[in-house]
Amino acid sequence: MTKKSNRSTPNGFIKMKKTTRDFFYSTFSRADGALDKQKAADFFGVTLRTISNWWSTGSPAWVDGYVRLYQRSIPDTKDWDGFRFSHDRKELLTPYERHSFTPQRLLMDFYNKQFDRHTRTENRQLNKQVEALRNDEEAAAIRSELDNIISTINKLKNSPVVAPKKAYSETIIRQQPKMNTQQKRRD
Repeated sequence: MTKKSNRSTPNGFIKMKKTTRDFFYSTFSRADGALDKQKAADFFGVTLRTISNWWSTGSPAWVDGYVRLYQRSIPDTKDWDGFRFSHDRKELLTPYERHSFTPQRLLMDFYNKQFDRHTRTENRQLNKQVEALRNDEEAAAIRSELDNIISTINKLKNSPVVAPKKAYSETIIRQQPKMNTQQKRRD
């Protein structure tokens, strides 16, 4: 089956799927921004002429399928050594014994880290507020203000404003208590 050539377009790769085109640009670009066709040909095990043909007519479906699989696979780097997916592809297996991740567990770990980050931020803010209260000058100012408030309340308590029947609670001039007759006889 032949594909109609698209050589008249200067862009190239116009017929490719976006994901495949992005894969080619991200994987096989040279420093000058041009595509390294030889590197692409070596990667896919095809000739340089085939890559040029894909450039003008679009890539075959098996290349698109390969790119989809490649994007879902685990990278072949030192950091990812020992990681693999389970046979049913439901778990990410780690190099550590009995330590694997399901998508739900990864999501739970993500949410826990987010929650922990917010908690740490709140704790830092609360620590700053507590340290401000622990400051000796601040504590002295608070004590002075409380003493002033207590003094004001005591003055208000003894004022005629709160006295019953708008009179002083205690007489201003203290009178001596009257002696009853039995106390006079003893003296």
